[in-house]
Amino acid sequence: MKQFPPRAEQGEKPGVVFRFPRAHVLTRQQAAPYLGISEKRLRLLDFVGLGPPSVQPDKKGRYYRKEDLDQYCATLFAKAGLSAQELQRHRTQRNAVTYTGTDRFMELATRQELAQGCAYVGGRIAIGLGLLAIVLSHTPLSRVLFHMQ
Repeated sequence: MKQFPPRAEQGEKPGVVFRFPRAHVLTRQQAAPYLGISEKRLRLLDFVGLGPPSVQPDKKGRYYRKEDLDQYCATLFAKAGLSAQELQRHRTQRNAVTYTGTDRFMELATRQELAQGCAYVGGRIAIGLGLLAIVLSHTPLSRVLFHMQ
């Protein structure tokens, strides 16, 4: 038989479980300026399967943890060959002036990542369409459709 934990004593409050601490989770509208990219770019990265990891607990939208956004930013800096000190300097400089808008480095880095992702997906689609054309070219249906004899 299953043993349940004892009930909380009088005056003690039972524990509460939260899904995420609200201060550490951002919506897409908040995450895009945090990264320094446009909301459309973040949506495209998510659509292709790139970008920072996101969570979709309901149908309303996607949420991003700040730790994941910082890790994604660090990964882009590492891919560009920049050091962790340069990343820290970039972050402090960006926070010091309360800069809003797009960050040029992040726009370039995410553009490159998005181009690679779209090339990969486009290549897979082209291969699939090519295989479909090969299969259909050797079927009797294609002879009927294209009046081949």
